[in-house]
Amino acid sequence: MELKPRETVILVVDFDLMINWYCEVLGFKVTKRFEDGFHYCNLESEAGIKLGIAVASEMQIELTDRSKNSVVLQFEVDEVKAFLKSISEEGGSITGEASFNAKDNFWFGSFADPEGNSFWVVDVHCP
Repeated sequence: MELKPRETVILVVDFDLMINWYCEVLGFKVTKRFEDGFHYCNLESEAGIKLGIAVASEMQIELTDRSKNSVVLQFEVDEVKAFLKSISEEGGSITGEASFNAKDNFWFGSFADPEGNSFWVVDVHCP
């Protein structure tokens, strides 16, 4: 049996708010949107990252403390400090300030979207 890649799904409370945030702040584009029977939206970045946005309650998922998720999506950016600054200015929160790993020569940090979903961010030098 072969596994094939699909989008990572982010469960949310406010469907429209979160779609707009991912598009306006992170640069994703809507590729498909479903609102008949359930709410689901496919997003894709210029780099080919695919995300799905779904309403948690419609999937029978009760959201708890999202900062304790055991799966974290990681993004790569050119400039971690500038990226995290823009996130904090656009309704996200910084959960880990930009830090430099001198041993491996790369920058890293972490942030959460407006509903608290956590992400890691690294620069192009991350091994």
